[in-house]
Amino acid sequence: MPTIKDVARKAGVSVSTASYALNNVPLVNPETRKRVMEVAESINYHPNASARNLKTKRTNNIGVFVYGFSGPVFSEILEGINKVVHARHMNILVSSGKSSSMMLKEKQVDAAIIFDSSFDKQVIVQYAKNSPVVVLDTFLKGKNIYPSVMDNDLLVHQLIRQMINQGYQRFVYVSGPQEAFNNKERYKGYLQALAEAGLKSQQYFQGDFTTPSGYAAGKQIISMKTRPDFVFCANDEMALGVMEALREASIGVPEAIGVAGFDGSYLNNPYIRPSLTTISIDHYAWGQTAATFLIDALQQSGEVKGVLKPIGKIMIKESTQR
Repeated sequence: MPTIKDVARKAGVSVSTASYALNNVPLVNPETRKRVMEVAESINYHPNASARNLKTKRTNNIGVFVYGFSGPVFSEILEGINKVVHARHMNILVSSGKSSSMMLKEKQVDAAIIFDSSFDKQVIVQYAKNSPVVVLDTFLKGKNIYPSVMDNDLLVHQLIRQMINQGYQRFVYVSGPQEAFNNKERYKGYLQALAEAGLKSQQYFQGDFTTPSGYAAGKQIISMKTRPDFVFCANDEMALGVMEALREASIGVPEAIGVAGFDGSYLNNPYIRPSLTTISIDHYAWGQTAATFLIDALQQSGEVKGVLKPIGKIMIKESTQR
């Protein structure tokens, strides 16, 4: 069985340099690391993970903790993260729920990306005392904690103002989980835009960011004594559910009611008609940026400065074009 000494000898480096290269320590010249990795592969050398972790106190794992797996947003973010993590010769561990907190408490990962506003904040703060954490779409202060928050309120405010300028007057809001930071911010921007125009929201329908919850809200909207002429949904999944309920009731979109969402997950889907007005976020690029920043922070000594922010773009499509 080949050993690290064999790798070092064939690569023409010291054992310590070979070890640093195999463990992705940034002190090693990139060309030297490449040579060591190629030699290790050629002689089928695989370091013992348990022994390596005892020596380096590193797992070589990046944790990604989300509040759910349904819908395209999570898959797009995870794809972006995964591409960067693998390119940097590390592993990705994805989890949701109680097991996520346990993985941080047991330090099963070297760093973490968290897209779950309900995650126990004290667990994050405690873990981040020694390891970097990027929190997506939520604010949390603490050592080694780096928020990456999109302009939820500003983007929704701009969209609603455009809809008011198009002549829409009777608005309702279909909500994500009430405790979700991004939902709260989107609702704040929605209310602010209406208030500036001297309008009030007709109704607030509770959803959970899923298509079925949007469909249920759509059924309630249909039964309203005075129906709205515009429905803003806190994400695209719920907007699709609303449109399906309206379609079944033969209520035209946008002829009778305009519908808009948030995320841009279905912009290139030719089977969704009418095409959905939305606020588009490049979740794949967001995942890549977050992972790159996190690994750079992990491999540098001291506090890393900077806040990551994904860019949103309002996309006016058929669902609001009368």
